[in-house]
Amino acid sequence: MGNKPPKVAYLVVCWNNREIIDKCLESLFNQTYHSKDIHVIDNASSDGSADYIEEKYPDVKLTKSDINNGFSIGNNVLIKEALKDKEVSFVALINSDATLDAKWTSEIMEFLKDKPRVAGAQGITLDYYNHAVIDAEHVYMATNFQSIQYGYGEYFKKQHAYPRKVFGVNAAAAVYSRKFIEQQYNQKLFDEKFYMYLEDVDVSFRALMTGWSNYAIPSARAYHMGSVSSKKRSNGYNIQMTFRNQAALLFKNMPFKVFIAHIPEALRFEMHFYKHLYRTHGSSVAWRALKGRLVGITRLPLYIPDRWRLRKQRKITNASLDKYMRNKGVG
Repeated sequence: MGNKPPKVAYLVVCWNNREIIDKCLESLFNQTYHSKDIHVIDNASSDGSADYIEEKYPDVKLTKSDINNGFSIGNNVLIKEALKDKEVSFVALINSDATLDAKWTSEIMEFLKDKPRVAGAQGITLDYYNHAVIDAEHVYMATNFQSIQYGYGEYFKKQHAYPRKVFGVNAAAAVYSRKFIEQQYNQKLFDEKFYMYLEDVDVSFRALMTGWSNYAIPSARAYHMGSVSSKKRSNGYNIQMTFRNQAALLFKNMPFKVFIAHIPEALRFEMHFYKHLYRTHGSSVAWRALKGRLVGITRLPLYIPDRWRLRKQRKITNASLDKYMRNKGVG
């Protein structure tokens, strides 16, 4: 293959996104990078998204699903399809409510060209409606066990625009390597039991614990509207699913000694957060968060095989993990 750049396949999960999908797909076709393979799965949209994409974008490789698979399964389906092409070295997961700067892929791939054991990478993702505001520079697990989009809601400062190794990447706009995916259980990137929310933090945590690296490359810019699909659901759905999946995220990945060290801080935050939800959003949203937590705890036996499997593959020390957590996800 000589010096031919690695091939990247773009993957988009769509659910009732007809009014915004043009912006996303056009930004993918406009990438300066040589790859133009674009895969979309339509998760049983009721707004005609699938027919619209099929008619307007004949070059898109479209998969139509009869059911709503959610984010995890939808992306796993697309990843399996994309990797049938043996030339594909990376997949770029792009939310249907996100757009990319034309040089996004080129900037990321240039940075990664000499990096070993790459799991994932992202550029800086900015607010779609105000490009001065950050959506996510990277993601990490904090000492109170909350999954954080670093920089969310803050104004972007140029002095922070340096590439770095990080805890993990936000799958709203990120690339993952074929090598990492093929090392995963059943060669699936996302844990399909999560369905939606925190699945990218789970992947990041898993990569970190098993000796792979994630990178943030701020010279690459993406723009994210934010939770467009989940906002079409009932009030508090995102909070309920986040609290449900957080229990699995910790149980699967967190070493017991690190968990015990930070549990007092985590419990204090938990009680404060329920009160905050009740005061600001009312009892129904606070109840959905508590319900999500209780359901998440009852589902933990589903993750026992995952915890044992990951424990055997663990490479990182407790001290190194604790440093990432205390240092806001920066390695």
